[in-house]
Amino acid sequence: MQFTPYTEELEPLVKAFNARLRDGGYPWRYAESHMGRYPRRDDIALYEESFLVLDHGQVRGGYHLKHQQFAIHGTIETLGHIQFPVSEGLVDPAYKMVGVLLLRDALRRQPLMLSFGGGGLNGPLPRLEQASGWTVYAVPFFFKVVHPSRFFSNVTYLRTRSHRRVVLDVLGCTGLGWAGIRIAQVRLYRPHDSLQISTVPKFGAWADELWEQCKGQYSFVAVRRADILNTLYPPGGSRYLRLHFSRNGKTIAWVVALDTQMSGHKQLGNMRVGSIADCLAAPQDAAAVLSAVTTYLQARNVDLIVSNQTNRAWCDALRRCGFLPGPSNVALGLCQQLAAKLNSGTERFGGFHFNRGDGDGPTNL
Repeated sequence: MQFTPYTEELEPLVKAFNARLRDGGYPWRYAESHMGRYPRRDDIALYEESFLVLDHGQVRGGYHLKHQQFAIHGTIETLGHIQFPVSEGLVDPAYKMVGVLLLRDALRRQPLMLSFGGGGLNGPLPRLEQASGWTVYAVPFFFKVVHPSRFFSNVTYLRTRSHRRVVLDVLGCTGLGWAGIRIAQVRLYRPHDSLQISTVPKFGAWADELWEQCKGQYSFVAVRRADILNTLYPPGGSRYLRLHFSRNGKTIAWVVALDTQMSGHKQLGNMRVGSIADCLAAPQDAAAVLSAVTTYLQARNVDLIVSNQTNRAWCDALRRCGFLPGPSNVALGLCQQLAAKLNSGTERFGGFHFNRGDGDGPTNL
């Protein structure tokens, strides 16, 4: 088997590969265009490559490799992030080792490797990583119900059995659901000062200043300078809500949020979902920021607000703002060399700062 960069002339082979995956009943597809989301540029330390594995003139798998800078205990390091790995072994046992080869090839190109996403701990990639000696964490998920009747009638994840659907319909049509949600989501945090919140078209020098103030307060965090953020969340015509927070005229935080009308979503049905996708602030300001962004999204009339966060301060702040923990479908994987550099254990995980803006990004929100 041969690994090769993904070029335009290989696109027909990728389409044939996807057809075999579809015929085998697997839902994932590899990108059918060789043009990546983040091409290499001289002026920014963020780019993405794509590699395919060929065997007898056919594509048998592929992966994207995103190169990005992170602060590890305050020191800037360039890491690799393996994204969207797909192997024909998912539908044909003859190629069951392709997934292992994909992971090995990625580590050969970038020995400090992580993954973020992967469908939770039971996804194909996290399972492969654990078998290869990686450290893998489930990324906590939190949600806050704004409109209980809409939630109970659309939460597809809980409506898989007929008796559950009956119970949820009763809760949604009576005051029982509203009362239960209100009791469960009691807010323990009350703002002691008011933050000024505004939407901004792009990230500016104020984001660079905030990054310098915050980077040493997290043991492991992606570099969040303005140039990186404007690449991840491009200005103009995007669906991202870039929120700037200040206190007494000084920038204290930013949040990237989404307001998405779902349609037949496999877990969220047809709800209007507000997402806290990315954020940065000093840990001690997390509760104030989350309280303000929750109020902002509620005013937009969303049915549900969701967020994935790893940092202990942000998770505690979500609970204090009335968010409830839910089942996680996101995993963070660290290769052995990176885990050793972080000296990571369960107690260390709470010092990381990761959310849906990292890794694959908020692609499904």
